[in-house]
Amino acid sequence: MKFRQALFWDTDINTIDPVLHKRYVIERILKFGDFGDYHWMRDTYSAEDVKNVILEERSDLDPKSINFWCHSFGIGESICTKKLLAKTQELFWRK
Repeated sequence: MKFRQALFWDTDINTIDPVLHKRYVIERILKFGDFGDYHWMRDTYSAEDVKNVILEERSDLDPKSINFWCHSFGIGESICTKKLLAKTQELFWRK
């Protein structure tokens, strides 16, 4: 599958390697992909690969996306809640 430019507007899509840049590709599809992108991702990467990106500490996914994908991939509610709290918790020095 050729990547859609809309997913990688800031990158030359000819330089993206689905294996080498797995985390980057999965994260972009989770954030901006459509059904075709989603199905390609499920065919290309394991569910474990996708779950790892969802739960990654440095993930750029917003709280709504995290919640949606946690439920979609059957990630336990306690793990999902912990991830959401970590994402939304205000840092004490910014108060």
